[in-house]
Amino acid sequence: MRSETCFHCGSALARGRAPTLMVGETPRAFCCAGCREVCRAILQAGLQDYYHHREQRAPNAERPALRELTARLALYDDPQVQASFVRSGAGWREAELLLEEVRCASCLWLNEQRLRRLPGVLAVDFDYTAGRAQVRWDPARLKLSEILRAITDLGYVAHPYDPAHRVELAREHKRRSAERLIFAGLLSMLVMKFSLATYLMGAPDAAGNLPGWVEAGRYAALLATAALLAYPAQDFFHGAWQDLRNRRLGMDVPVTTALILAFVGSAWATLHQYQEVYFDSIAMFIAFLLLARHLELRGRLAAAAEVDRLARVVPRAARRVQPDGAEAEVAAPALRPGERVRVRPGEVVPADGVIVAGQSRFDEALVTGEATPVLRGPGESVIGGSCNGDQDVVVEVTRTTRDSVLSEIHALLRQALRARSGEGRLARRAASLFIAGMLLVAAATAVYWWSVDPAVALPATLAVLIVTCPCAFSLAAPVALAVGAGRFARAGVLPVRLGALEALAHSTVVVFDKTGTLTHGRPRVVETRPLGRLDGATARRHAAALEATSSHPLADAFRHACITPSAARDWTHAPGAGVSARIDGGRWWLGSAPYIARQTRLSSSAQAALEACAARGDTPLVLADEAGVQAVFAVRDEVRPEVPALLHGLRAAGVRRFVILSGDTPSSVRRVAEQVGIADWQASMTPQDKLARIRAEQRRGARVLMVGDGMNDAPTLAAADVSVSPAEATALAQTSSDFVLLGRDLSALLEARRIAQRTRRIIVQNFAWAAGYNVTALPLAAAGLIPPWGAAIGMTASSLLVVGNALRLRRAAGAKQATPDAPADPPDPAAPSVPTRRRAASA
Repeated sequence: MRSETCFHCGSALARGRAPTLMVGETPRAFCCAGCREVCRAILQAGLQDYYHHREQRAPNAERPALRELTARLALYDDPQVQASFVRSGAGWREAELLLEEVRCASCLWLNEQRLRRLPGVLAVDFDYTAGRAQVRWDPARLKLSEILRAITDLGYVAHPYDPAHRVELAREHKRRSAERLIFAGLLSMLVMKFSLATYLMGAPDAAGNLPGWVEAGRYAALLATAALLAYPAQDFFHGAWQDLRNRRLGMDVPVTTALILAFVGSAWATLHQYQEVYFDSIAMFIAFLLLARHLELRGRLAAAAEVDRLARVVPRAARRVQPDGAEAEVAAPALRPGERVRVRPGEVVPADGVIVAGQSRFDEALVTGEATPVLRGPGESVIGGSCNGDQDVVVEVTRTTRDSVLSEIHALLRQALRARSGEGRLARRAASLFIAGMLLVAAATAVYWWSVDPAVALPATLAVLIVTCPCAFSLAAPVALAVGAGRFARAGVLPVRLGALEALAHSTVVVFDKTGTLTHGRPRVVETRPLGRLDGATARRHAAALEATSSHPLADAFRHACITPSAARDWTHAPGAGVSARIDGGRWWLGSAPYIARQTRLSSSAQAALEACAARGDTPLVLADEAGVQAVFAVRDEVRPEVPALLHGLRAAGVRRFVILSGDTPSSVRRVAEQVGIADWQASMTPQDKLARIRAEQRRGARVLMVGDGMNDAPTLAAADVSVSPAEATALAQTSSDFVLLGRDLSALLEARRIAQRTRRIIVQNFAWAAGYNVTALPLAAAGLIPPWGAAIGMTASSLLVVGNALRLRRAAGAKQATPDAPADPPDPAAPSVPTRRRAASA
């Protein structure tokens, strides 16, 4: 006898002859030719396992939306269309897609296997919780429209990922969840009404027969409970079936076991007029479990919204300034580098850029976490997503919206949430083992009570199954991690790898690089000592002229000092030593003492100036001409003002020791160490030396937190238990780090540790509560002291407590206050960079 529904999508078959196809050795009927061809494509691709593992039917292949989408796929090959959502590199392109009609994990499996078999697909990454796919392909071998067509041919809908559309889908998901919950609540009240009446006034007569109206009430409760199982509870049965087909134990297995046993037992008692029925317990169990899952869904969506808020802040439109000075409103994603936009007070900067006209204060709190608006003027960088506070400014775009700092931060946040954490794996393993043990306990309870008092066997077994539902175990870590990621973002910290959260919370030794980490990384001239015929101002102008073409970091000390350089020409650079040029017809040199000593004689006064500079821990630069040394400059990289308070806070938070490992000279490292109060420091270290010291600390049992910003810090950042880079760090240092501080205030590290500790503490609390509740309630349920309806209330309360406890992370606790930049500190010449890929491995 053939089925009356479509084998592929489950729709009713039309009357008459239906399209058929042999699947294995069985002829299968389809509602339309589209579903038959989709099935044929699945079978020809060798993906027939999809029909064994799916939880729900696929969407119909001839829906109008799919036909319309197929006709529009070629539009996505247009470079202008791709500009807003496609990233590209050498030989690859990458797009993030939002999939609709994904109903279970098997749907994702089918799409993933189909895309992986397309020639030219380089990588595929699916996120089931968000319905998102990240696809990388070779544009020389494959078009984006062909990828979308492959998804469409399976009966699904894919389009560029858009946070606003994700919000719409999330709203629809919540609506469906609330609809099931309301339906279950109404039916549960109806069941409880019938049950309460029979409990109070439904005693059997002397012959043991129940009154007729009581029987009618029981049959009405049976029908209402059947409706509950058919619609609101259907997700439980789908989940359990999927778990059993894949030979694993999920939380839906004991739930459905309890529901089936309770319903079958109650239906049997109703038909044979036995005393005990449990329709009220079934109704309460379903209603409370749906309530717990609905609130858990709201928690997950709230956490996702916390992450996506970065993508939503950029305006959709921008005011582009034309070459003739006229203004035109354009879509923000259409802006290209070199174009100029006007940003008025109160408006959000649409893209990363450089100010070319005007000066104003910008609120960058959303991006960097800094609460104090930053003054930016001509030539200075502004970050897309920052809010203009005071005056009109004209900004020249340097990066498109999809390549912006904000976009990369958002992408890395989503990447961190996709990465599996140790807590998540622990939760899954613990829940699976727990379910197996509890099923054995339930079976033992049933056997025991059947031999002692059969009337107690069913309610006691049901109570055990309900009490031990591992919902709280499964929610203990994921919800807390998702909410914690949002809290990191709000505090101006980018979690590149959430798996390092525990190490951040429990690190015992903090290792700092010096330059750019404990110091600003922007040296300043703190003293000019003339030693010849020049005065101090002229000596600084000559030094600025010599450094005009240098890329050495010390050259910034003169470039950022607002010095008008002398006229110079014919520069010659000695890498790592110094520079020379012609000024006023003569040859001049600027550089280290050994470099100058090779050009001219160092006088005794110059030697004394050099020794005084070294004693203070400053870096000396010597200015000389053919007549001899003319001046000695003391250059200093100032310590960040927030460092002492940071060290005090970290020490109070449990850090035992602080270490400075630097490649700088001993005098400069000693000056910084003494200024911040760190006794353990080492200077003149190579990257290999730093790595050896990190591993030595780890062998002694220390959990090492490394904070660094340079390319030479990358090996130690990768080898440490947890690593952090400031915003000004090199790209290589940031890609080796677990966390990136988005602002210029290093005290965000203390807030990051507090969030990590609080997140870890809440995860431990959730596991402790879930275990404690089950250990306490299980013996009572097995002893028959907890009725099934009481077990349903306890199980739901346990799950709600876990979710509510995790949502406490959304409240800022001890949030940091940004420290304003010191007046003497020059403005940051460039917007902070962020990593473009995650850390690949730890050493």
